[in-house]
Amino acid sequence: MPPKSKKINESEEDEQKLQAIVLTDSYQTRFMPLTSIKPRCLLPLANVPLIEYTLEFLAQSNHVSEVYLMCSSHAEQIQEYLDDSKWVSPSSPFKKLQTITSHESRSVGDAMRDIDARGIINGDFVLVSGDVVTNLDLGKVVKLHKLRKQQDRDYICTMVLKQASELHRSRSFIEPSCFILDKETNRCLYYQDIPPVDGAKSTVSIDPEVLDNVGEFTVKNDLIDCHVDICTPVVPTIFQENFDYQDLRTDWVKGVLTSDLLKKHIYAYITSHHYAARVESWQTYDGISQDVIERWSYPIVPERNMLSDQTYSYESPHVYKEHNIRLSQSSKLQSRVVIGADTFVGDGTSISGSVIGRGCHIGHDVTIENSYIWNGAVIGDGCIVRHSIVAAGAVVKSNAMLNSGSVIGFGVVIDKDVVVPNETKIVKTPIKTLQDSAMFMSSSEDEDSEDEDEVNHAVAKKNDVDGNPLDSSEVRDANVVGANGVGFLYEEEEDDEETNKGYSGIMYQMAQLNVSDVSVASTTVGAHHHGSKRKKRTYSTNSMYISGDEDGEEEEEEEEEDFHKEALATVERAMENNHDIDTALLELNTLRMSMNVTYHEVRLSTSTALVERVDHFIATDTLGVKDAVDKVFGQWSALFKRQVFEDSDQIDLLLIVQKLCCHLNESYRSMVFLFVLMQLYDAEVVEEDNVYLWWNDKESNTEEMRVVRDKAEKWIEWLQQAESDSEEDSEEDDE
Repeated sequence: MPPKSKKINESEEDEQKLQAIVLTDSYQTRFMPLTSIKPRCLLPLANVPLIEYTLEFLAQSNHVSEVYLMCSSHAEQIQEYLDDSKWVSPSSPFKKLQTITSHESRSVGDAMRDIDARGIINGDFVLVSGDVVTNLDLGKVVKLHKLRKQQDRDYICTMVLKQASELHRSRSFIEPSCFILDKETNRCLYYQDIPPVDGAKSTVSIDPEVLDNVGEFTVKNDLIDCHVDICTPVVPTIFQENFDYQDLRTDWVKGVLTSDLLKKHIYAYITSHHYAARVESWQTYDGISQDVIERWSYPIVPERNMLSDQTYSYESPHVYKEHNIRLSQSSKLQSRVVIGADTFVGDGTSISGSVIGRGCHIGHDVTIENSYIWNGAVIGDGCIVRHSIVAAGAVVKSNAMLNSGSVIGFGVVIDKDVVVPNETKIVKTPIKTLQDSAMFMSSSEDEDSEDEDEVNHAVAKKNDVDGNPLDSSEVRDANVVGANGVGFLYEEEEDDEETNKGYSGIMYQMAQLNVSDVSVASTTVGAHHHGSKRKKRTYSTNSMYISGDEDGEEEEEEEEEDFHKEALATVERAMENNHDIDTALLELNTLRMSMNVTYHEVRLSTSTALVERVDHFIATDTLGVKDAVDKVFGQWSALFKRQVFEDSDQIDLLLIVQKLCCHLNESYRSMVFLFVLMQLYDAEVVEEDNVYLWWNDKESNTEEMRVVRDKAEKWIEWLQQAESDSEEDSEEDDE
């Protein structure tokens, strides 16, 4: 009798559990050319395939019994991966795990219509993208889902959204969105995507009738939409009845909310205490990778060893190593490094902010910064790799340089001494059209095995890094990969170019992106940030503003010029719109980290914007000299408190401001400089001793710089006299 009772209980429990639909395809080309060889859901993030993060999320909830993975491209690779995974073992938490190949699907809408036609859904289900990284407690969402079903007969879906800063580094700027919600219930009243428009402010237009019978509502554009939805069986039916619904949010959500016929309700579940984000672009790939390494997604961290054969251990500061790694004695693993098993790192090599896969060979005297080197890749002696991706099996020969935004495809060979320009993507074999590339679905039966092997694996021949030309020398574009290289320049489709416009360079050239050394998630994820300490920020000790004296290469000069332009616009926008100081500081720090410039450049751009603002007020007779300086520097000199950290920084700032004032109208430039100097001193941005050091510095007393010193000289004398009087008074008091 007891066994029978147990069987009944298990059956009831299974009935209460949900099904899950995992969309393994993004139906986009943002990760081309890599996704021409391997599906996005199998691309590695911190050396773990993306699909693992999604399945782990579903498994941890203990609320999902059946999982269906919808595949349109590379279905065979996905099936092969799952067949060898823990998810099909007897101990799997899922009662059923099945891939469904849907060759004709070209959008989420197509996939949902296919699901409805197959009759797969028999109850409530979780709809999730195969590129989600989250430590969300799905159980809380499911509980709220069931409650809303009881309370609202028109309820059909709950969307999971993550509260985050506008500049959160794992938030996509490709598809920013606006949600209008009922303040009391979080019922979604209206949705609109807000595509970025250069130089223009976005607006949201809404029919007033949508807000009828609504008390208070909120407009939210500070949410990360990780595409985790709890749905009722009505959802696929709505897609089936509306063939023009293609996108999940822009078409389906917006269509449901604005339909006079459907009259259905969609709610939002907003979390601020969990980590949740989608890897939907190069930008978010990097941001989420860094968040995982820095432990903001705890317990989703490398040493959890999500794959059964992984052996990662955690070392401070944020360094993760597997077993069987060969590190030369003089090699240096700086902070934020993940390095896989059977990898060799040579003498004098420095690695920071990067993920190195398994079986990689990193030569001697190599510099790798903020980059991702996948399994089996080879980096030759003396190479410099910055802000780049080197796919599995690729070879970068000695003394080559990969600049920001480089994507070296599977099996590509970069010849020695080759410099790969910014934002260059290289493939092993030419990709003619989107039809020829992204749609390498399962290979047809009559396709020859040699082609299939090249498409599905694309592993370069293993030869000496500095050896002779490879046998496949006929497949090369010498202008891109060098005389002995293998590969071709990948030119993006028009859709790709439009999608990635302004978001190139993986994420490092992006002005809007937050890639600070501490995730913005730190303000909300403290409870999950176990096992690590907040990193100590290190500051630049850059000194002296001397235009044109640096040995900077042309690339660095262009990067600094781009930064100056963006930073100038950022400060000007902050002043015009009267933003708060913290927002402006966050944007400036975002730019600094994304473009890899020094704090000197930040000080220069900030000072330029403030001095130009003062000059504008004076030149247009809007304000007098003192009032103009007091208005601008009185409010905005606080920006410098996050740009000036050492004595040399204070001197550098004074030299910058002095030089800028030298170019103002001679009738008031000396007075402007005097009042700015006084403001910086009063705001305690610069200290008295450093004022004297600046005053006596030869750079401040050149013929060019001397033109604004006359008025300041009297103030310096007064300052020295005041100090002298103070010392005398102190001595008298002591006596």
